[in-house]
This record gives sequence, structure tokens and C-alpha cells, in this order.
Amino acid sequence: MRNRRVTAGGAASVGVTALAVIALAACSSPGGSTASAAGNSVPSSSGGPGVTMTAQQELQNVGITDSTAFCGKKNITLGIQDGYGVNAWSQASLAAVRSEAAKCPNVKTVVQIGEGDLQKSISQINSMVAQGVDALTVIPDFGKAELPAIKAATHAGVKVVPWGADPSGMAGTDYVSYVDWSSATAGTEWAQWMVKTLKGKGNVVFIGGPAGNPVTAGQLTSIVKVFQANPGMKLLTGDSSWPATNWDPATAQQVMSSLLAKYPQIDGVISDYGTDALAATRAFQSAGRPLVPVATLDANGLGCLYQQSKGSQPGFQLATISSRNWLGRVAARKAIAAAEGVSDNEPSAYALPITEDSTGAAAPQCDASAPQDAYDSNKISSSDLAKFGKP
Repeated sequence: MRNRRVTAGGAASVGVTALAVIALAACSSPGGSTASAAGNSVPSSSGGPGVTMTAQQELQNVGITDSTAFCGKKNITLGIQDGYGVNAWSQASLAAVRSEAAKCPNVKTVVQIGEGDLQKSISQINSMVAQGVDALTVIPDFGKAELPAIKAATHAGVKVVPWGADPSGMAGTDYVSYVDWSSATAGTEWAQWMVKTLKGKGNVVFIGGPAGNPVTAGQLTSIVKVFQANPGMKLLTGDSSWPATNWDPATAQQVMSSLLAKYPQIDGVISDYGTDALAATRAFQSAGRPLVPVATLDANGLGCLYQQSKGSQPGFQLATISSRNWLGRVAARKAIAAAEGVSDNEPSAYALPITEDSTGAAAPQCDASAPQDAYDSNKISSSDLAKFGKP
């Protein structure tokens, strides 16, 4: 999968019903409330008009705008690189970036997929720079290990926008801007929901991405902080590492099966990838264990499982945050606008709220006609996913 990203840091405490948003001051739209819901063209001192949307509008519209002001007029090439690119999360992310770039007839795209290989990802970034791309969006799954390649691309004049995983470094110097959610906030929200749902007492497991991944690490730090403030909560998988699923559902089911064999009582599951969480529920079912509360990212299969089992599995509750692939739309606009000399006044960082909560008013949704690993929160059409979701 994925779920990527933001390094561990101070965890903001955000209510599950609030549309809490972190907007970087340098990237916030002037006045904060002048953009239309679809996005506006605004005067720019950097060479042309661009797009502005407030943070609330971005959340309400999942980054969708009918504006093409970011496209400019120059013919440019946008490179698109993904450090993994191997699962449904990756396909949705690629579709978000490519479909947004497709709104610009003057923008050509080239795509490279790292397949979980650091050296391959670095080589691909270097190769696209050598081929003369003007702009580059990159999901740097290997964090700061990819920063030297990103800095070299920027030094060569390429307008780089990393998103979905934190490369470290400095926005405005090492790259244009870094577009993402706050994974630390996601960890806080999941943990607080779990505390509330288990009434402050229970054994919980946390499964996540590859060992050392900055997204999962940021979430774990926040989960640990919340549980430390609630001594009745025990994180069975530890405070400093996690069982790695590599965002692969088959691996996730195996990992969960091992945890079930090891621990006779597991009262809750937190996962940083909705499709992995769905695989974890299969492990419970295979082991003949009742389903327990799950906090994760949205996935259609989870919503359908909840709808199917809510009568027979009263212990199965569900809370999800958007899988956030829609942020690729923002990243594409920022990269293209920078290469075109056009301003982009959209926020770069977002604290995403829990949007499905079976214990509250927002019941999990199910689309029986969609795949289990579809992520409705992104509002990516099936036709766009089929057309733009693969290299």
C-alpha cells in the first residue's frame, strides 16, 4: 500500500468529527475564504494566474477543481515516480496525479515505478532528470534516503513536489513543497477512537508498512502517547516497532494470523492501510475468533464487511480516515504550476479527520459493485482508475 507518511513529530489532538486542517502558512490562500468551491484563478506575481482553494474546500472536494489555471501555456514534461507502485493504493495515487495532469494539453507525462527498491527509485529520479523532465512528483517511500536525489533534481532546475512520504529536507530550498497529511494526527485519532470504543481498557495490535517507514513510525509514536495516557490500554506489538506487512494484504493476513496464535486476547486492531485491515479481519475469521474494533484507512471491502456482519458481530466496530490518494491532485498542480511560473496557493499539509465511524453518526459505506480495495473517499472514477492507474 500504502499509507504513507509524515515523519514522527508532535501529535495534534484532533476530534474525530472536526474538519481539522493544518495549512502551512506559506502556502495558505490569501484571505482564507475567497476561493469558490471549485477553485479560483487569482492574480500572481510569479508570472501568471493560478489555483487557490482553502484547506476546508480541499477536504470537502477531495482536491477536485475544474480550474486549469495551473496548466500555464508552455509545453513541459512531468515526471511521476512512485517508490512502491505495486498495489491498489499505488494505482489510486497514480490515477490522481495523471488524471490531473491530463487536464493540461501542454503537459506530457512519464512514469517510473520503484517496486519497493531504494536504489531503483533513486536511479529512476536521476534518469528522469537526465531525460529533461521539467517537473516531478515523487512518493519518496524511503524518506531521507531519497533526499540527495531530490535535491540534485532541484539543483538541475526540475520543480520537484514530493508527496505521500516525507523526504525530510526543506520546502522552498530542496524542493517546491511537500504535500501530505499528518500521519502523527492519524495515529492520535485512531488511538483516541480505540480508547473510547474499548472504554479505556484492552489489548491492541498495530500493523503497518515496511520496517522504519516514516509514515508508520509517525503513527506509532502518536498511538504510544495516547495509550500511555490511558494505562488500561496495552499495545501488544510494542512501542518502538511493529509487525511489517509491507502493505501487502497476503502478508498482512499472515502477520495477523501469527499475532492471533501468539496472543489469546486481542481486543482491537489499528492498521495504516485499509486493505491490510480487511486482510486482518480474514485472519480473525479463519481462526474462529470474533471480530474486534478496527481503526484504519477507508477501503470498500471493510465497509461492506461491516454492513454484512453488524448484526452477527456486535464487537466489530470500524473507524476510517481517507486513504488520501486525492492529495496527488494537489501535488500534480503544484509541480506543473511551478514549472510554468504560475502560482499555486493551495495548502500543502492536512490533518484528516475520521470520516467513517460505526460508533457515531457516520456509518461505514459499502458499494457492492466496486472492488473491495476501492477507496471511495478519493472520488476517482472507475474509468479514470482504469485509464490512469497503471504506468
